[in-house]
Amino acid sequence: GGGKGGANTMSSLAKEEQAAIPHFSNSSSMSGVPVVPMSSEPDKRLSHKEVEQRRREKAKQYFDELRGLLPYGGDSAKFDKNAILHHSILLIKHLIQELEQEEAASSYKPTPGKGSSADFKSCFDVNRQPLCFAGLDSRLWDANSAFCTLMGYSRMEVTGLSLLNATAPTDTEAANAHWQNIVKNNQQTCLSYVCRLVRKDTQHIQCSLDLNLMVKGGKPVCLLVAANPSN
Repeated sequence: GGGKGGANTMSSLAKEEQAAIPHFSNSSSMSGVPVVPMSSEPDKRLSHKEVEQRRREKAKQYFDELRGLLPYGGDSAKFDKNAILHHSILLIKHLIQELEQEEAASSYKPTPGKGSSADFKSCFDVNRQPLCFAGLDSRLWDANSAFCTLMGYSRMEVTGLSLLNATAPTDTEAANAHWQNIVKNNQQTCLSYVCRLVRKDTQHIQCSLDLNLMVKGGKPVCLLVAANPSN
């Protein structure tokens, strides 16, 4: 009786794990993406305690791997499981949006005298001025190639980077005060200040940052930041 129960437990566990593996149909927008099955393990009889312990170990392994994929550098080490899932969802949504924008841009046919978001995206990307969009918490939503080159990050790595955390420690307090000031006062005019930004390779670059508050419905939503490197 105990042997059969253990075998049944293992059989149920295997079925649950198999069901947890994502599969995509040919009609899905994700068709063509290879599905990597979980590695099979030799069938053995496990107690309920051992089954739960193995589940916890695997869950920790998956969360650690997910944490390592987040483009937030050392900040992600402080994330608990809920924060990891939250930021992973945001990143996936951003990547899906980028794919949709690229697809729309590739099939876009301009109409004379009429602009579009695809036109703006194209101009934003090719602009030689280092530009980025940041939330009110200073985390980057998007950055053009010039800004990525300035900071030494790839396009994916720079997404979610905190601009205030990427500011040299001696300049962080003053920079934070400028951000709070423009958001608090709902200033739609440009606010500029000088600080040193820390690149991915830890090199410090002195820049003049121009903060432009973007307002929608009378409420601040994000900032367009222009970085002007100075010697």
